[in-house]
Amino acid sequence: MNPSLPYRLAVFDMDDTLLGPDKQVSPENVAALARLREMGIEVVIASGRHYLSIVSFEKKLGFQGWIISAGGAAVADARTGEQLYELAVPHVLGLELFQHGRELGLSVMGYHRTGIFCDQQSEWTHLYTRRTHQVPVADISELIGSGLQKLIWIYAAELIAQLTPQMQQIYAGQLYIVNTEHEMLEFLNPEANKALATQALADKLGIPQAQIMAFGDGNNDVPLLQWAGMSVAMAHGRESAKSAAKKVSPPGPPETAVARSIELILNT
Repeated sequence: MNPSLPYRLAVFDMDDTLLGPDKQVSPENVAALARLREMGIEVVIASGRHYLSIVSFEKKLGFQGWIISAGGAAVADARTGEQLYELAVPHVLGLELFQHGRELGLSVMGYHRTGIFCDQQSEWTHLYTRRTHQVPVADISELIGSGLQKLIWIYAAELIAQLTPQMQQIYAGQLYIVNTEHEMLEFLNPEANKALATQALADKLGIPQAQIMAFGDGNNDVPLLQWAGMSVAMAHGRESAKSAAKKVSPPGPPETAVARSIELILNT
């Protein structure tokens, strides 16, 4: 192990990074995070998931701290309740996307500070429920008025793949648009991503960019993997993530990729 490891902050994605294919965190990954914390390194979860979901996950890990949720739209401290910031989808654009999604026959979901909601139940919202948790029905247009952290279109992967570049071109500079799961297209405030959220948190903590490690696997991890002083993409992750990161995790089971990634850095 390098006794002079120059890192003070480690930022981790959840799904398909800390969590294995079964959506559970392996004992190896738990032990790896504990090892970092014993070394005095602040461990932060940065996920596309809702804040409440991440809080529940951290309780299973046995610690709580700063949380970057909704893909970087919100940053809060689970220990104190302090909210560093929350960024909402612009009201007019949110309503426009909600109506357009309905016209296309897509299922529409919204991340609100109070929870995750859908416009109506469908096979696609049931898919989301099986992956994470139940999504109740609500008036999405009303939630947009009180501030949505992100709006999601969810439908067949083939159509989402076609719509992604179209929407990114139409709303370039107006929204941050990212294809996360193959069936999901997410729309966020243009200033909301994991890199900008981590930078804001690092500024508050007085930690320079060079002393930050980041670990991820997906498209919404790309800005963070590019920005962090050290970054590792999971070997089983998206090609976009592997191209953005400084390193790629050693080969092996996906559920222990984080443990191998940390070992890689500690022994560098």
